[in-house]
Amino acid sequence: MSGNYIQSTSGLIPISEISYTHSHEHLFTYATPTIAAEKPEMVLDSVDKIGEDINLFKAAGGNTIIEMTTIDYGRDVVKLNEIALKYNINIVAAAGFNKGTFNKEFLEKKSIDEVTVQLIDELQNGIGDTGIKPGVLKIGTSMNVIEPWEEIGLRAIARAHLKTGVPISTHTQAGTMAEEQLNLFAAEGVPAENIVLCHLDQNPDLELHRSLVERGAYLCYDSIPKPQYKTEQRSIEFIAELAKNELHTNIIVGGDFSRKTYYKGYGGKIGLDYILTVFKPKLLSYLENKGLDSNRIVEDIFKENPKRAFAIREV
Repeated sequence: MSGNYIQSTSGLIPISEISYTHSHEHLFTYATPTIAAEKPEMVLDSVDKIGEDINLFKAAGGNTIIEMTTIDYGRDVVKLNEIALKYNINIVAAAGFNKGTFNKEFLEKKSIDEVTVQLIDELQNGIGDTGIKPGVLKIGTSMNVIEPWEEIGLRAIARAHLKTGVPISTHTQAGTMAEEQLNLFAAEGVPAENIVLCHLDQNPDLELHRSLVERGAYLCYDSIPKPQYKTEQRSIEFIAELAKNELHTNIIVGGDFSRKTYYKGYGGKIGLDYILTVFKPKLLSYLENKGLDSNRIVEDIFKENPKRAFAIREV
């Protein structure tokens, strides 16, 4: 099974069936009680409204979404699978935890072994009594630091990965602590090529990106559509620079939409189709102007790279 399948909410999907992929999104989440009360726009709880955006995404050529909502941020895999079945789309759900402000109460007083056992149970037997298995392991770290409880999570995620082969995708706050995450995973015996480092487009250090890719890690540029981060042009330029040395083969993309205001179905302006209908043409044009093999590079980033990044590994 190694390298040939992605674990979706509806079962194993051969990578041959994977088309354009968003590699970090939030489709259905209750957030936390505090956030839901203070910022209700952070709650995504309508199958029909998110379905409007999924139809736009599908019309633009997409068929797979990596959904990164975790247990500490209001995950509901039954609803995710309902969305997947209703709109005929592949959705990969996440086991694990968000960044430190959310995962502290889930990790701080636990042992690494205790958390590892919990994760392995979800991955092998399904979440609760749903029978739905996650297809990616998530863990997050804080801005410029790995908190002690986050280290518990990182090590537990690493050990669960080594037992199950489910790939790892991490939260880096503003693109920080990526090297440190890789170093810790390496100490646990996890190869860098089994790890996706998210939000790296928020880090403007191209040489850091280059070194992380050269180590084998995948980098997810997933703040692209969000105007507050202003990473769209940077992502285009970095992809072109990395592509000159065939290092673009470890870059994947997404929108990390976590607010109603990002989704057209909720009345927002960006939409889940933005990356494919707006960003992709901009990237193609820029690559062509640089004399690069634009069509191949774009196919790699949107389709081929995610197949490898999220395929189940051999154990």
